[in-house]
Amino acid sequence: MQIVYSLLLFCLFIGINIGLAKYDAYKIKRNLRIRHAINSIIYAVCIAIFYKWLTVYKVVGLLLVRIPVFNTTLNIFRGHPAHHISHTTTSIIDQRTNKVVMRIGYFTYHGILLILSLIFVLL
Repeated sequence: MQIVYSLLLFCLFIGINIGLAKYDAYKIKRNLRIRHAINSIIYAVCIAIFYKWLTVYKVVGLLLVRIPVFNTTLNIFRGHPAHHISHTTTSIIDQRTNKVVMRIGYFTYHGILLILSLIFVLL
């Protein structure tokens, strides 16, 4: 039964990330500022709501799933190819990781993160 709850939690956070990506795409299309710190706080609060029932591994998994799901759906909502890499991002995380993404490939990088996040959530 624990696996079922973990998978439901994983799916819930995928949904949260899709919703947050849709909202950021809306803001980008209207030339509104993306406040990455506020986005981080919102995501941390979402995790904190469930923290009582989470292990450290599950927290890591929920943090990792944000990158592939959020980035890919943001690209799609903005009308870009799913594998688009922004060279004008103001996200510190994206600025640090874009070189790795370009070196090993978008889907390889995000696929690895997605698999790792699922493994961590299931631990």
